[in-house]
Amino acid sequence: MKKKILIAPNSYKECADSVAAASYFAEEFDKIKSVNKILLPLSDGGDGFLQVCSKYYSLEILEYNISTSYDESTFECRVGYNKVNEIIYIESADVLGLKIIPVEKRHPLYLSSKGLGDLLYNIKEDISHKNLKVKKIIIGIGGTGTNDMGLGALEKFGLKLKDNMGNDLKVIPANYNSTEQIIWNKVDLPFKIEMVSDVGNPLLGENGAALVFGRQKGLTEEEITIADNGFYKIINILNKSKLGGATNDLSGAGGGLPSGLKIFFNAMLKNSKGFILEILSYENLREIDLVITGEGTFDRQSINQKATGYLIDIFKDRKKPVIVCCGKFEGSISSILPENVQIIELRKYFPNEGDSIRYFRKGINFAVKEIAQRYLN
Repeated sequence: MKKKILIAPNSYKECADSVAAASYFAEEFDKIKSVNKILLPLSDGGDGFLQVCSKYYSLEILEYNISTSYDESTFECRVGYNKVNEIIYIESADVLGLKIIPVEKRHPLYLSSKGLGDLLYNIKEDISHKNLKVKKIIIGIGGTGTNDMGLGALEKFGLKLKDNMGNDLKVIPANYNSTEQIIWNKVDLPFKIEMVSDVGNPLLGENGAALVFGRQKGLTEEEITIADNGFYKIINILNKSKLGGATNDLSGAGGGLPSGLKIFFNAMLKNSKGFILEILSYENLREIDLVITGEGTFDRQSINQKATGYLIDIFKDRKKPVIVCCGKFEGSISSILPENVQIIELRKYFPNEGDSIRYFRKGINFAVKEIAQRYLN
């Protein structure tokens, strides 16, 4: 009897989004005659979010011309539109992501989330001109290169920063510590905003946006302190002036992107677990014989907050093998993994990490051969 395999990877940064990765695994398993495959690529809000939503929700792809985060240039950004439910899906990594910011431009103190503001404003205009009907916008948060608390996105709607002389400041983190006044007039949007994120970190402090994620975005140690202090300065001004909504329980995901959207647009942040469980409900998982999942780096955060961790949790008591194919593995978490979880680190097939990224599909080929030998003979 053919074995039933669930192929449910997350995205592999610098290699493939989860939809593409699932198809790569499927192509390799097609060479094995004794299996039936179920493909359920996952996303917890970061890279690949739009592709995953398109797969499950039959989205129409729309394009908007928006600002880049690093200068006055513009580009065409894709969003997904579910006409039946009147929902637009946005992947923040497509708007503000490291993947679209040239390496030489990755200086977060000078980057702005203004492109997201352009996008929301243009959608609002389409609604007012009756080109679209939109009740809700769902934004997948992750993979961003910006670290501006989402204030850049609010600039399109009238937000201004002023120094102690009343001069306008450019809305970028480099100017937050020089800000003495924030100008904002309430804007009512014709849609609700929900955000999906795998990150539970707060905006401020030692576990906050700047200190935890600043380095990977390009901040130096000195700039991390400047960025964190800038967030405190902005929050203090907002608390004193009573502008916007509540400033407690703010998220550090996406460089603090949900924080600005919550304060000024009353946006709701949801943990990615509910989104992932909704995806997994598309198929009956009770008869699965083998689970294939994975992502670029599998670490402690993966277990606690990401798609791979949720999938492992679902299958931990089912006594079915769960194979995590990852680029890199944090070995220190081996002791807390369920007994049915096995790790295949793709970089072991190559002489160096660069080759494991460059030849990702070949790594999948090697991994599937190993899985077949161990579990399908």
